[in-house]
Amino acid sequence: MQETKTQNALTFVDEDGPSVVALRGAYDRTIGELSTYFNQCVVSTDSRRCHWPGKSSDLRKHGGDAFPWDGASDTEARIIDERINSYVSLFMSALSRANIRAYPVESGDTGRSRVVSAFLKWMVASYIPRFTQEMELASNYLLERGLMITYIGWERMEKRYLQKVDLQQIAAASPDLARLILEGNNDDDVIALLKTIYPDILDKRAKKAMKELRNKGVCEIPVSRLSVDRPFLQTCAPDGDVFFPSYCIDPQRAPFVFYRTFLSVQEVLSRVSSDGWDEEWSQYIVEKFRGVNTYNLESVYGTRGATTTRYRQQYNAAELVEVIYGFQRLIDPEDGSEGIYCTIFHPKFSGENTKIQGYAKHELLNGYNDYPFVVTRLSNESKRLYEVQTFTDLLRGPQDQVKTERDSRIDRNSLATLPPIMHPPGNAPTDYGPGRFIPVRRNGEITFGPTPQYNPGSVEMEQTMMDAADKIVGLSEKSAISPVRQQFFINKFLSHAQEVLKMAFKCYQRFGPEQTFFRVTGVADPMEFSRGNADEDFDIRISFDVLNNDPETQESRLKQFVSLLQIDKNGRINTDSLLEAMAAAIDPIMADAILQPAEQASQQVVKQVTDDLSKIYAGIEVGARPNGAQIALSVIQQYTQQPDIGARLQQDEAFATRLQKYMAQYQFAITQMQNAEIGRLGTAPAQMGEVNTQGVQQAPQQAVQ
Repeated sequence: MQETKTQNALTFVDEDGPSVVALRGAYDRTIGELSTYFNQCVVSTDSRRCHWPGKSSDLRKHGGDAFPWDGASDTEARIIDERINSYVSLFMSALSRANIRAYPVESGDTGRSRVVSAFLKWMVASYIPRFTQEMELASNYLLERGLMITYIGWERMEKRYLQKVDLQQIAAASPDLARLILEGNNDDDVIALLKTIYPDILDKRAKKAMKELRNKGVCEIPVSRLSVDRPFLQTCAPDGDVFFPSYCIDPQRAPFVFYRTFLSVQEVLSRVSSDGWDEEWSQYIVEKFRGVNTYNLESVYGTRGATTTRYRQQYNAAELVEVIYGFQRLIDPEDGSEGIYCTIFHPKFSGENTKIQGYAKHELLNGYNDYPFVVTRLSNESKRLYEVQTFTDLLRGPQDQVKTERDSRIDRNSLATLPPIMHPPGNAPTDYGPGRFIPVRRNGEITFGPTPQYNPGSVEMEQTMMDAADKIVGLSEKSAISPVRQQFFINKFLSHAQEVLKMAFKCYQRFGPEQTFFRVTGVADPMEFSRGNADEDFDIRISFDVLNNDPETQESRLKQFVSLLQIDKNGRINTDSLLEAMAAAIDPIMADAILQPAEQASQQVVKQVTDDLSKIYAGIEVGARPNGAQIALSVIQQYTQQPDIGARLQQDEAFATRLQKYMAQYQFAITQMQNAEIGRLGTAPAQMGEVNTQGVQQAPQQAVQ
């Protein structure tokens, strides 16, 4: 019976509120079932950071179990850490140089897609706080622990500030209130009017403000201001912050997921007014469950290995409170509708045997069709979410072997520096070192023992293991498959960032302000962006080719695309798009600064040419612009066809000379481009009238017959 009640609480919406007992049970059960994965994360973390039992600060072995002797080498071999850091660098470089574009899903969104692309770039650069830092942390989790999880939400926070207000400001807002204050009567009406004009003021503060206004003519009144209204994302430790059921295959199909965080006492209490948390619950939790161990900030309590605790300083954080956000897919039993619900609770308090409810808040997340998490796995060789392989799993063997080889060479050098001293029994030398006096009865009684011969195979074995490690993860310069493996891992990272950005944009469409002003590189004035329809959809892409890291390969690719223009007789290549892609490949930030839309560029050329024509008409000689020759000649032709301009050209020889010189420079620029075509073909391109027929292929004779 109890089990059925618990299952129903985790499946259906209850009008009386959520069952915190059932949620706590599901949370504890989930933590226990994930112990295998947590232990895997312990091993991965310790292996990457070269932590092992008995490790000393001098990197020497000590104690009775020391092998081969006490004081032997116990050096670090950071094979795993070096390769993870290399990939993190590749990931962040790819993200900084990636091309972020929003492609329209429907034909009606074509014109808006370019503005959305610019807005997305601004979101990454400025609007989303700590986007780059959170993605860097996520990449470390992906490689070290096999999972990359990011929480995406919307952060809206109002803060109260004390503001000085005088009687003149009161009178401007409400003359009746100012009159009542000066009269000194009807205090209840004064307080009521103050609370109407300033809704954040409480009765006690209102009485104090009323007295100060009567005595001093000025008072301090709390005023709420919207200080934060933006997307919010946080990278979650897969073994300490977010927990899916152990059987989970698709994170978005899980019946529940738990998000664990730590809030300061001030944050817990402020959420009562800003987020609608239950006041009694907040005060009770702060009073009874305040304080956590810093060891629990990145891990769940009681699951990590005992050896790890020796490598981290432990202390209590009395200012923090642990809070769990329980997300559930629940069914409404009345109509069968499904929704994402969130219940905020404490893992050690259910509200039983008290008059306080067991949760801070329970709500339906309007606007969310899925859980607000993006999850990416490093490997997909199995179905279950937590059955993953990490870089640590792949590289632990080579790292251990390299450490063994380095320890053996250090120990051999130690023996060569000071070999064992052979002496008669009972006559051990009391001291040894340069300038020491060692008594002997006859030569040969005290000698050095034999030292092991130098083994060149040890260096070769270490290099072999290093090459094997690079080949395993795709960092070997000798392997032709390495660029493919690098692109595979980079695509995983960028796909995660792409989904995070897409979900953040969806949050903006649902919860953001109607209008937002933003600045992009190269544009002095801020741009205005409307959030549009919440159901509006764009295909957001973040792409980067790993071969772009090679300057020679990149230069070769650009030249090949330019050469295609010479055989493009049907205009299939969009020159503007090619120019944009080439500029982005060279430097995406500078490309955003210098490139402008084709329509805007044409308008700018027309404006520049008309300005030049005005100067020429006024008697000032100017030179041709460096580009836009075809558009410029068209503008000049239309300019000369005006009756008054044609008449002046016939009457004013100086004006005609200036205009002809200006037009000749544009004609020369076009001739230069035509000469390049003639140099390739040997003659002028074939034409029929004004139609270029050079690329038209003649039909075979047999076909004609």
